[in-house]
Amino acid sequence: MMVPLRWLVAAVLLSFTFAQEASRVPWIGCVDPANPDAVENIKIGDPHTICLTLGPGGNWAAGVEYGRYTWRPKADEYSRFYIPDSYKDLVQGDDVLQGNITIHTAAQTQLSFLRVYYDPANFRIYPFLTAVIDVEKGIVQGVAWDDACVFCGKSRCLENMYNFDGKLASELNINSPSKGCYFTEEECNKIHADGGTDCDITLYAVWTGTDIDGNAFQSSGNRFSAFPPGRLQDRLFNQLPDFPSFNDLF
Repeated sequence: MMVPLRWLVAAVLLSFTFAQEASRVPWIGCVDPANPDAVENIKIGDPHTICLTLGPGGNWAAGVEYGRYTWRPKADEYSRFYIPDSYKDLVQGDDVLQGNITIHTAAQTQLSFLRVYYDPANFRIYPFLTAVIDVEKGIVQGVAWDDACVFCGKSRCLENMYNFDGKLASELNINSPSKGCYFTEEECNKIHADGGTDCDITLYAVWTGTDIDGNAFQSSGNRFSAFPPGRLQDRLFNQLPDFPSFNDLF
């Protein structure tokens, strides 16, 4: 049985500075900044913290600058986190990161691989991001990326997932989708000039497994890769989101 599709849109300003260094900030997990000591065992219908981190490509062990957002969707409600004007600020702005811009997500103490959002060497933007959060009895076992090749033909879907040492994930024999569809920078410039938001950062989240009470999550059936192209287009363009209030924390 499918759960109703509900949208959670985080309308936040991309105004933070990339000033933290991974080598100096110990990783304690993805926590609610308002209550960092809380233990969040995931339960269907209750909010829990998901982190979205923007940073460079390459080897993170050497120390990198990054910025992080947190949001608290309700578990198993298919949710969307949207950063307005992120394409303009990150790609067209004057103070942008040098080299690739990557994104990874985290829940509890589990991290996804890095996905490239902006590849300046090849003038490509990869905006299609869905995190699949695997949970067992309320404890996150892993965070994977959904198949992002459903948005384009094979020639437009390229390897864009990396480990934190800078190596392509496909070279590590990872049994997980590692490719993404891209727009060219020229295409995104036109989309942005016409008022479109397709190239802005938008992260969707779904859950799979069981919550703390042993109840099975249903939202993974709503991930984009689960739908044929015709129905996928309907979901992207014909459904109106509900916009609840949201406080951004980072």
